[in-house]
Amino acid sequence: MRHMTYYLALYFLFFYVLLFPGSTLTVAFDLVPAWGAGFGSVLLLLQGGAMLAWLNWRYGGRGLIAGALIAALGFAVEYLGETSGFPFGRYRYTELIQPKLLGVVPLPITAAWMMTAAAAFEIARRLVPPSWGARGVMLVTATLVLLLDLQIETVAALISNYWVWLDSGPYYGVPTENFIAWWLVGVVMAGVLWRLLGNRMPSLRPLAVGSAHIPRFAAQVMPHVPVALYLLSTAMFTTVNLARGYSLAGTIGLAVLIVAGALIGRFGEVEWRQTKHRQYD
Repeated sequence: MRHMTYYLALYFLFFYVLLFPGSTLTVAFDLVPAWGAGFGSVLLLLQGGAMLAWLNWRYGGRGLIAGALIAALGFAVEYLGETSGFPFGRYRYTELIQPKLLGVVPLPITAAWMMTAAAAFEIARRLVPPSWGARGVMLVTATLVLLLDLQIETVAALISNYWVWLDSGPYYGVPTENFIAWWLVGVVMAGVLWRLLGNRMPSLRPLAVGSAHIPRFAAQVMPHVPVALYLLSTAMFTTVNLARGYSLAGTIGLAVLIVAGALIGRFGEVEWRQTKHRQYD
């Protein structure tokens, strides 16, 4: 099972990366053809598929349960949000993002919640000192989730028209309670992930398939899939926001990329060596 999800995660990531440049540039320069208006759904489902497969590879059955619970929480809070206006404020999804679960919440949105929360959680685990414990991981995870939403809103609501805000606020017309809710939901999701996965550090060894090992390059890339998904999303939103004139949202994304680059430069070499040599029970 683990070798199958290993390949699934890589295949999903491969197709996402393959589509990434064209998708980013067409949105950034307002060149999206009519038939591609809802193509963002495909990208979100690829991200979610890669993340869920990765969780299963890293954590086995607990990873699948964790991913499913986060997706279910994402669905529940979005269903509550669209039907009642709580906790994000009043909004409506358009017909450009499909399919919709129970006719209300788009399936790609539940995949996006799962990818964002799980990727942020894995990044937080790498960044947070052990002395900070679970609370530190949860707070950093929630902050990373919020930082991504500060970039998403302009692209998804104002450019791609995937949803429409009925309430308003000072940040590009988005109500402030939306961002408070995103952070709080991020804390809850991080708590769920910590409860299920927090103390588990599974093997990073290449898996054996038959008599051959999975290729060295794949074995080196695989542990970094969550980081790649989060940073690629940030790079896309940063590019689009800056090209379309949403300078504050673009600057937030650019700051995230600069800080990430500095941290990768500082710790990346050590982490790279660890992914090749470290083993856990």
